[in-house]
Amino acid sequence: MLGGSLKFCINSIKSRNLAFDQIGLGNFPSTHISIVSSITWLVYFREGYSDPLLGVCLALLIIVTIDALDTRKKIEDIVRVLRVELGDGKSIEGLRDKTGHNPIDAIGGVGVGFLAALIIVFTTT
Repeated sequence: MLGGSLKFCINSIKSRNLAFDQIGLGNFPSTHISIVSSITWLVYFREGYSDPLLGVCLALLIIVTIDALDTRKKIEDIVRVLRVELGDGKSIEGLRDKTGHNPIDAIGGVGVGFLAALIIVFTTT
């Protein structure tokens, strides 16, 4: 919730309007990475680096990060090609032009996850 709320506020300030139309369009910070990194940080803070669950969390964080940085960018490329080939007709109306993240968005997601984990650790112990 912290990552999504922060992103909504940043997008609203940038567009000078409530940014409901930008939900799900990438940008800073990556909400998906925020969610997975907060769980990873929580496991690290509570269980330490030798817990096998941390390895599972790190693997999931890597998969989500690869998706955000690479797979989604390729989807954006495909949408651009479809728009050129098919035009802007109804057949491609629901496709988003922006879905991926850049490295700063990803790093921001890890930072927001870290902050969320710290808040949870210090408010529940």
